[in-house]
Amino acid sequence: MTNTPSIVQTAQPFLLAVCRMPGAIADDELETIIDWGRLDPNSGIETISLVDEDAVDPASLDLSRYSGVIITGSPFGFGQDENRKSREHQVMEHRILALSKRLVEEDVPTLGICFGLQAIVKALGGELVEGYGEDLQAPRMTLTPEAAGDPLTADMPQVFYGYTGHAEAVGDVPGDGVVLATGDYCRVQMVRWGENVYGTQFHPEITREGMRIRINTYGDTYYPADERAAVIARCDAAEVAESNRLITKFVARYSS
Repeated sequence: MTNTPSIVQTAQPFLLAVCRMPGAIADDELETIIDWGRLDPNSGIETISLVDEDAVDPASLDLSRYSGVIITGSPFGFGQDENRKSREHQVMEHRILALSKRLVEEDVPTLGICFGLQAIVKALGGELVEGYGEDLQAPRMTLTPEAAGDPLTADMPQVFYGYTGHAEAVGDVPGDGVVLATGDYCRVQMVRWGENVYGTQFHPEITREGMRIRINTYGDTYYPADERAAVIARCDAAEVAESNRLITKFVARYSS
């Protein structure tokens, strides 16, 4: 394991709500969450595909069966042209919004990552904005004063770094959301709703190896093709362990 060989004993599994098609990135997400969460891959985590029309509808899930829910990132964006959204995109978007609304209403322990954060914002009636997207990099994050009293962020350094890759960003935070971390360019980087629902715009589940997978998968979606070497170099040079440890802390807090 990248983090530690010890396994967290969970009374109930965590649920990973997957917002993308199967493939290398989905595999890496699952592996890294198991690794940094110190989860037993056989009993500590279950997955549900939100793009598969034949999968269980999350509206019918018994959420009390799970220690918590983690929502993955996604190549699909809420701002994409409605007429160009695939069937899988439409199914996923409907399901993730319904699930996110439930998670907030029931204050279920949740970690929404990137698209997961945006889904929570949309489910609460908030808006996403253009112009504050971040390409494949590891920008600086700064904790807010409110982070000092939060169980997940209280012992984090004031400044840390986390990998990003998104086109849309959160505008005003809806509901009772409390901003826990900000970025120099994209302002809203981590939010908590209620006592137990968290969202991050950055990716705590991406390691240096995982970023290489994304660079290879996305090609020049986030950067001009001739800048690939520079993108790899800046991502390889980043130290994102504090970001990764949010997975560890989230699982540890809610595993009992």
